[in-house]
Amino acid sequence: MNIIRKFEPPDFPSVISIEKQVFNEHDPFFYMQFYETCSDGFIVAQVNGFIVGFIVGFLTPDVKGRIFSLAVLPAYQNRGIGSSLLKEIIEVFREIKVTEIILEVRQGNVKAKRFYERHGFITTDVMEKYYNDGESAYLMRLEM
Repeated sequence: MNIIRKFEPPDFPSVISIEKQVFNEHDPFFYMQFYETCSDGFIVAQVNGFIVGFIVGFLTPDVKGRIFSLAVLPAYQNRGIGSSLLKEIIEVFREIKVTEIILEVRQGNVKAKRFYERHGFITTDVMEKYYNDGESAYLMRLEM
């Protein structure tokens, strides 16, 4: 059974494990900081009692929704879990009257770019050498 719910502190080790398996680029303390500052935008996916994915989003100073991270364990990808997480954060942003949502995707992550395009996001810019390793990113936007 799939459950989409708000992050809770006991989920922290699972989220860190997923982040390391999928990205391995964010400091684990970022996630605790997100929980402390924008808990409504920190959502997990649970399957049979196990955390298998998460999404983190927050409100920017100029009142845009920003998706910081979306990750699903490789064994659970292509099962609609990422879509469920994305739809949930879009609803969170809709409830607080956000007019657009932005995010960045690595240029080399074609799968993620297509995923977001399927959900209505469009590429609006390329940010050169955005990531620590020098890879550029697509800036993507969804108008609400």
